[in-house]
Amino acid sequence: MDQRDPAGPGPGWAALVGRAGELDDIDGLLTSVAGGAGAAALLEGEAGIGRSALLAALVPGARLVGVEPVLVRVDAATDPYGPLRQLVAPRADAWPAGPEDAELAALLAASDEPPAPRRVAELVATVALRRGAQHPWALLLDDAHLADAATLDVLTRLAHEAPLPGVLVVLTLRPVPHRPEVQDLVAAWVRAGARNVELRPLSTPAVQTLVERTVAGTPGPVLRGVLATTGGNPRLVGDVLAAAAATGSLSPSDGAVELTGSRWQAELDARVRRHVAYVDAPVRTLLTQASVLGTSFVVPDLAALAALDVTTCWRTLRYALAAGLVAARGDRLAFRHDVVRTALYDDLPPEQRRALHARAAWALESAGAPSHVITAHLERAR
Repeated sequence: MDQRDPAGPGPGWAALVGRAGELDDIDGLLTSVAGGAGAAALLEGEAGIGRSALLAALVPGARLVGVEPVLVRVDAATDPYGPLRQLVAPRADAWPAGPEDAELAALLAASDEPPAPRRVAELVATVALRRGAQHPWALLLDDAHLADAATLDVLTRLAHEAPLPGVLVVLTLRPVPHRPEVQDLVAAWVRAGARNVELRPLSTPAVQTLVERTVAGTPGPVLRGVLATTGGNPRLVGDVLAAAAATGSLSPSDGAVELTGSRWQAELDARVRRHVAYVDAPVRTLLTQASVLGTSFVVPDLAALAALDVTTCWRTLRYALAAGLVAARGDRLAFRHDVVRTALYDDLPPEQRRALHARAAWALESAGAPSHVITAHLERAR
């Protein structure tokens, strides 16, 4: 399973929508590195929020200010030092080879267990600093949370040498509970003064702008309503448009583009479910059960529905909170993107869906819910 996030709206600065503030943040770091300083940033955000798109947009921006970018995208199948080999690969056009390059290349090429991690870290730091002295550069690592343990160890050690003159380090990560070695990486770079840049959902005007650029028209009322269920997540916005296009459900008229028919719904559900497949199975199962309760719910009600104690239910939901799939709203939790709730709900087999509604009616009656809420669940249980 490919756990990476797709690149998003596009590779250029102009292709991004609603990210001027974040670009300004990192543009300031690029300018300081171009002047010989060292800098680092941790770029975080939920799956599909546009981390990869923003990182790709840094490439032309870096070159404009005289910083040579080296962008590496990580996938879940990397071998020991896989991303690191790409990050420090020889580049005769930008940096003349030094005496350490041959030794480092030999160590990184080892096919068995990662050798001499301390020595590798020393050599990587030496190469990074030498390159920075020769020509300012940016080390851009996308989806750093998926990197192998050996690479993460070296990058953690590299943070202890920060700031690295003439070097900008940017790591993108999902804000989900991480492996211990990823936690160590983040802690090390935070202590080293890395700037934290959090990508938040797009505003409604930004979503409309993104859609207008994609479909060359203003979204009609039905399409706007479906787009509102994405919670401002660019990938989910793209899923809506892709599902509509794939099923011939986009209808242009007088400068507007409207969503027609219902064939797009099953296609959209399938796309959305693929995009939340990275979440552990117990979390997906609990969220699927929560989808029966509606757009928001309280933890004790979900615990009763799922036949779990409240503590176990909450521990599982913390992962969904960290992943940005649900959010706290006072004393309740709400799905961040109703399009996700709908996709999970629609995936339930009819018999299981009816059984869950029946159990929801029982749980809510026990909790003292209004009679009309209980009646609605009983009707869906038939």
